[in-house]
Amino acid sequence: MTTDQQVRRLMTMINEGVGLSTAAAKSGMSDPTARKYRRSGMLPSELKTEREWRTRADPFDAVWPEVEVLLA
Repeated sequence: MTTDQQVRRLMTMINEGVGLSTAAAKSGMSDPTARKYRRSGMLPSELKTEREWRTRADPFDAVWPEVEVLLA
């Protein structure tokens, strides 16, 4: 996973005139990943979207009100 710090370092080196392949290698990412972030101009944290779907049914859905009472 690419971090914001890696992309910041990549962008700094590109702005200094370092070639894309060299900047990508020094930032610890592949050339295609470096091209992706250069093209988007955004950090990984800005590109990440919230997942709004559930991968499975909530096993506590039916009994959760009772559990809340017991925990209180």
